[in-house]
Amino acid sequence: MTTPSLRKPRAPLQPPTVPPLRKQTHVLEEVRAAAIRDVLQPYMFDDQAFRNMVCEEFRGPVSRPRIIEFGCGTGAFTLAALATRRDAVYHGFDRSEADVAIAVCRLSRAGLQGNATFTAPFELDSRAIGEALQGLRADFLLLPRFLQTVPPLVEGTGLHRVAFLALCRQLVKPGGRMLIIEAVRGEDADEQAELSFGWRNAFRARLTRDLETLRHALQGLDPNLAARMARLPGDPSLLAELRDRVEPVGEHALPLRAWERMFEHLGFAYRAERHQTQRELYLFTVRC
Repeated sequence: MTTPSLRKPRAPLQPPTVPPLRKQTHVLEEVRAAAIRDVLQPYMFDDQAFRNMVCEEFRGPVSRPRIIEFGCGTGAFTLAALATRRDAVYHGFDRSEADVAIAVCRLSRAGLQGNATFTAPFELDSRAIGEALQGLRADFLLLPRFLQTVPPLVEGTGLHRVAFLALCRQLVKPGGRMLIIEAVRGEDADEQAELSFGWRNAFRARLTRDLETLRHALQGLDPNLAARMARLPGDPSLLAELRDRVEPVGEHALPLRAWERMFEHLGFAYRAERHQTQRELYLFTVRC
């Protein structure tokens, strides 16, 4: 068995030096922010139902399945995937080294060190992704709320959303699956207001139902935030701040019909399933 590795191209080794204090402080803040995201995310997203559905796909009759995940974060889906298929070969990509460090620790504690490698941070570039994968093609490619962080259009050589999805399709073997979890916006202002209202109420309910456990988990990471949690459930501005701490920067959610048009434009054969309680979340299963 191999230990999960955090793969990132490095500059040639230099004589050991003491990192500048400013850099050390920045790294510590990144790790702290990642740990806070890890605590808050299960309250913001009720992923259990979709995790069960994704893992049911992984149980298919594929010997030693290969799994690629873009946006693996702190490893919630990674842990579930490798617990379901201990024989899997897994490669996770994320923009945050701090998030992936938490994922590696989580796998190690669960005894799931198996054939897992990570690339973080990574460039949204077909050549860089291809070099990291070293020819690996997947039986399953998982995108948990990652597409919304990919810009719809970009200038220069970067990948925009349609080009990135086309690349993902090339990374999956014939007969494989792409498993895409995305938030949708309302088709109009009224539907968006309904979705936002429903999300806010569900988020507040999950937080307040487990408030003391949550405050205890946050106490060592951000004592000020832990103290402010006592203002729930009656502080809408605190809910917005908590969401900002979890949501990816620069996310570009689309209405459901826009996602469907994109998949149809690419020629994807897909099935869409709506989350039973978080009505803004969908699982799109693309058959390759």
